[in-house]
Amino acid sequence: MKKNVLSLMVAATVLTARLTAQVGINTANPQGVFSVDGAKDNPLTAVATAAQQLNDFSVTPAGNVGIGNVAPAARLDIVGDTFGIKKSQGIGSWDNFWIDLSDSQAPAINASGADTGLQFKVGANATGTYGNGQTLTTVATMTPAGNIGIGVTAPADRLDVNGRARVRTISPVTDNTTVNPAYTDANGVLVKTSAGETFGSVVSNQSASIASGATGTLISGLPDGGIYKAVVIVGDGCANTAIGEFLVICNASGDYFAIRGVTGLLSSSALPPSFTETNKTTTGVTWSGKILCQDGGLPTALDYTLTMPSASTINITNDGNVARSYRIVLTKYN
Repeated sequence: MKKNVLSLMVAATVLTARLTAQVGINTANPQGVFSVDGAKDNPLTAVATAAQQLNDFSVTPAGNVGIGNVAPAARLDIVGDTFGIKKSQGIGSWDNFWIDLSDSQAPAINASGADTGLQFKVGANATGTYGNGQTLTTVATMTPAGNIGIGVTAPADRLDVNGRARVRTISPVTDNTTVNPAYTDANGVLVKTSAGETFGSVVSNQSASIASGATGTLISGLPDGGIYKAVVIVGDGCANTAIGEFLVICNASGDYFAIRGVTGLLSSSALPPSFTETNKTTTGVTWSGKILCQDGGLPTALDYTLTMPSASTINITNDGNVARSYRIVLTKYN
C-alpha cells in the first residue's frame, strides 16, 4: 500500500511538472522553470521578498540563472554581499571577490572575443539608470592592443592616465650616472629630447669629503665631448651654504677641456664668490662675508680650488682650515 501511494505521489509530481513546466524544491510556488528555496521561507502565492530571495536559486525559461535572485536578468545574476572562488575550504575570506589558487599558477581573466576591450566599472549608491539606483563609472580599461587606461575608456597608449599619477618609490641612480629629463607634449604624453640630443641631462656624484689642504676627485668618468653647467655645493656646521656655478667643456681632442667660474651665492652674506682663473683648467674660489663657526671654520673655511687634470675628471682642493664635504651636480648642455 505504501509503495502504491509513493508511486502515485511521484507520478503526480512528474505530471504537475510537465503540465506547469516548473519544478520547485522546498517551495510550492516556483518562480522559474526550476526554483530552489534554500531556507524554505518563500510565501505560497506572492513573490518572495528580497530578503527571502537571498537563499534562493532560480532558472528562467530564457536560460538565465539567479543566485539570491528569483528573476535573473542576465545569464548569471548573483545578488549578495560577497563572492568567492577558492581552491579549497578555509582559504581566504568573504569580504571581497576572491580567486585563490594557493599555488604557483597565475590566475587569469579571459575575455575572448572582446573586440573593444575589457572594462572595469564601479558603482555608487546614487541616482542613476543602472540597477538598484547605481551609476557605473569606468575606472580602468584594457584594449586588445595591450593599452591600459585609468579613467579612460579608449586608451591611446600603453598606459593612458586621465588624472594625476603617483610613484611611491623611486630608486636613486649610482654615481656618475647620466639621467635624461622627461617632458610632456601638448597631449600630456611623456616625451624626451630628440635622438642624439642630451640637453638637460644630469650627471650627479655622491659627496666627496676632503681634508684641509688636501685634493680629491669630485667627479670622474665624464663623457668626451660633453659641455656642462656644474654646481658645487659646500656647507659648514653653522648652516652656511655656498653654491658655486661653473661652465665645463670636456673635449679631450687637442686638450680642449676647460673650467671657468660664473657666479654663486653664500647664504650668510648673499655675496657671489671671487674666481681666480689660474689657467683654463684651474679656478680658485674664495668667499666674502663668511663668519666664524663653532666647527672651527675660519672665514676662509669654504674656499676651494677646482682643477681638471683630464677631460673626464674634476678635482677639488680644500683651501679651508677644516675638512669639508663637497657635492657636484652637472647639467648637460649638448
